[in-house]
Amino acid sequence: MSLRSQAPVHSQTAGNVRVAGAVALVLGLWGALVPLIGPSFGYRMGSAQAQIWSESTVTLHLVPGVAAVLGALLIMRGRRAIQTLGALLATAGGIWFVIAPSMRPLWSDPGMSGMSGMSGMSGMSGSAMSTALSALGYHYGIGALVTVAAAYALGALAARGSSSDAHVESRPEESVAVRSSLVDSKR
Repeated sequence: MSLRSQAPVHSQTAGNVRVAGAVALVLGLWGALVPLIGPSFGYRMGSAQAQIWSESTVTLHLVPGVAAVLGALLIMRGRRAIQTLGALLATAGGIWFVIAPSMRPLWSDPGMSGMSGMSGMSGMSGSAMSTALSALGYHYGIGALVTVAAAYALGALAARGSSSDAHVESRPEESVAVRSSLVDSKR
């Protein structure tokens, strides 16, 4: 198997990794900005107002959104080790989008329990469907999709590394020649 036959697979994998990074980038930007811009076009959680900075905006949206965006940028622009770091960072951001609403009582006021203190998650006006769609668009769906995109990039990077290793090991005659030349040079 020659290096030339490996090139298209490598470039295709690199392209797929960059696409996964771009998906994580767009979703991370949405997740970070939705509580600030969503209410201006009618997409809100409860009575949240547009462009209001609060503790929940920072901890539930901005922090995981920035992690996802920075990770995605590293996935799209870095070398393999940097891309791997970026995929891990974006994965952490995606997971934070999912778990932060449930973990929020650990750092918020004691009077705020679970979802009730979260930007109007409880007491939302509207149908059960709009409540569910808001929760997906603000937290759970965004987090799950960022995590999937980043995990895909991480898996593709790992597969690309193992295929490079397999490529080196697929030429046993060269490995034997290199080993014998090393043994000869030590004598």
